[in-house]
Amino acid sequence: MIKTPLILTGLAVLVLFLGVIVYDDISTIGFREATGLVVSVDSFPVYLEAHPLFKDLPKGSNVEIDLGNSKFAVSDKSVTTKSTVSEPDITVKLPDRYASRFGEVGLCVALGEAVANGEIEVSTELSKFELFLKYRKLLKYRKCFS
Repeated sequence: MIKTPLILTGLAVLVLFLGVIVYDDISTIGFREATGLVVSVDSFPVYLEAHPLFKDLPKGSNVEIDLGNSKFAVSDKSVTTKSTVSEPDITVKLPDRYASRFGEVGLCVALGEAVANGEIEVSTELSKFELFLKYRKLLKYRKCFS
């Protein structure tokens, strides 16, 4: 009989702890993007490495970004030009014209436009739970995708 209340108390503490972590991550939405920049497909890696979203990527992230005919690998806190990424966590495909939109209006607004226009493709082999655990710090950017 004593074990049941102890287990329930432990679960309640765990849920509360996870809630505090998620709330802390979500509540820090005040990021600043540079706008009015000239960004091309060639300068996209430099732009992305300087963006606040990039700084919140977890260690071990492995993302492939396709901008038209150009592919970029985002891993280990760097952006490189590659033809393919081995086993990416997430693959994002956009028309190449979005590189200039990122500079003009910011990454968040441009991604919102791509979603609204149905011009973004996102694919993953990870489960929603695996994505949440690994990329939970990016939840504060979720408004970019609405």
